[in-house]
Amino acid sequence: MASLLATPFVFAANATTDAREAATALKQVTRTLNALDAWLSEAEKRRVRWLTDLQEKDQEIAQVHLGVNEVETRLEQLGDELAILNSQQVELEARRLEQARRITEHLAASYRLSGQDFVKLIFNQGSPDTVDRMMRYHRYFSDARMQALESYQQTLTKLSANADLLHKRLTDQERERVLLARREAVLEEERAQRKTLIAALDSEAESKSAERTRLIADEKRLSSLVRELERRSRELDGSVFITRKGKLSWPVRGTVLHRFGSSRAGGRLQWSGTVFQAPSGTPVSAVSSGRVVFADWLRGFGLLTILDHGSGYMTLYGHSDTLTKRVGDWVESGEVIASAGQSGGQSSPGVYFEIRLDGETQNPHSWLTRG
Repeated sequence: MASLLATPFVFAANATTDAREAATALKQVTRTLNALDAWLSEAEKRRVRWLTDLQEKDQEIAQVHLGVNEVETRLEQLGDELAILNSQQVELEARRLEQARRITEHLAASYRLSGQDFVKLIFNQGSPDTVDRMMRYHRYFSDARMQALESYQQTLTKLSANADLLHKRLTDQERERVLLARREAVLEEERAQRKTLIAALDSEAESKSAERTRLIADEKRLSSLVRELERRSRELDGSVFITRKGKLSWPVRGTVLHRFGSSRAGGRLQWSGTVFQAPSGTPVSAVSSGRVVFADWLRGFGLLTILDHGSGYMTLYGHSDTLTKRVGDWVESGEVIASAGQSGGQSSPGVYFEIRLDGETQNPHSWLTRG
């Protein structure tokens, strides 16, 4: 085993290696771990074809799901914009009605004034001041009437433009809804196909011994990956993570399906992490701030995210349907990094969660807040 792993895990310890080269190297490690026949029992080899198809299906679902999320985000933005446009339309219509009322009053006053002989009215005034005041008033009244008409015209123009934009946004919204419905249909179809693959895997009846061998191989595969990530990890300060022991939030809102240390494989093995059951698509959050050191598909764990929190501490989040962060991203506590799912061949949706210190698994329940 060691000789088989030696070649893919030999990398030049060059601090100047850029991020692209590091990412490519990590991809090669992942491919090696996923494909290495030395990991597989005879029973597992019969499942290789199904698992390869499952990996492709998991990744297809992840891409479609991201597309659905993008459309939903655009629909939310359109909804906000439509609300603003509708509010503006109501305000403009109210302004138009008020301006129309004022114009009506101006016209009525103008008629009353012009209905008399204005010249005769002027000369009948005995006071020059009164005549001057009436002349200025008549001129001001005409200017005010013109301004009212111009304002009314501007309001009508704004109303028309706002109505056109409102119609366009409604059309955009309907188009996005149709697109969303189509993508959701594709997503459901992909999930149905994955369910068929999982059923095919389950139908490959394994003996308890074969199941144990497969699970041990999965654990070794993950441990090897963690060791490689530790070797690559930059030194981070894990004091924040350490001080939050017993106060970390749950990675997902759900129920505990399998606890750390409980038996599996007919009592032949124990769970190295905790399995949370949650509906597909449920947000998965970082339990503490850290840096993404792995975000890819790993046999036995599906779409997997690993965060480095410093001082040898890492958290692992498996069986996701989508990964929203990439290697190198920094995340804050509570930030969404994935969504719960069934990748890796799980019969029910959820999240597999581990905490490791220097590569050794820890009991997550001593770190997480009481649920």
